Amino acid sequence: MLIKDITEKLITDITRGDEKAFSSLYDCYYTYLNTVAIYYVTDREVACEVVNDVFINVWHKRSTLIFPIHSYLIKSVKNGCLNSIRSQKSKDRVLGEHKQHLLDFQEEYILSNPTPLQFVESQEMEAEIRGAINRLPEKCKIIFEQFLFSGKLPEEIASDQLLSVSTVRVQIKNAMDKLKISLQHLIGFALLLVLRALH
Repeated sequence: MLIKDITEKLITDITRGDEKAFSSLYDCYYTYLNTVAIYYVTDREVACEVVNDVFINVWHKRSTLIFPIHSYLIKSVKNGCLNSIRSQKSKDRVLGEHKQHLLDFQEEYILSNPTPLQFVESQEMEAEIRGAINRLPEKCKIIFEQFLFSGKLPEEIASDQLLSVSTVRVQIKNAMDKLKISLQHLIGFALLLVLRALH
């Protein structure tokens, strides 16, 4: 099921407590919302926490859901990222100058950008990104998908694939290098890859 296949009936089923319908929504939107969150906070672990919190909140408030749900989910992720950044700023009473500027920039960017990841809003662009990943060499593709979509660390992937950590890191770098070339016209996605490479 794709995002465009989410129907009013499915949302109605969720409001009635249908766990299978909720699971379908989760499977459909998880990767997409993670991409949105990473675009804002640049840290995949924080992004995963934000998205998971959004889905927990969706389930708790399921009786109030209204179709279409797309904008609501995007706004929830955006607010979750904003809250995460503000929380980090309040906890870290003594921040380095660079860290402070980065957090300030992220907060301002979220507040000033009402339509995050416009390139992903297009089904054609989403398909293009997926296609570029699918064209990677098989082993490289498997490793990169685990890194980008499943949020696994290189050490975890190495253990799963029975490879050395250095081999996994090389494969991830190779994938990002190839994608930055094939998707260079998608500036936001290229930026995402660069930011992920820095973590």
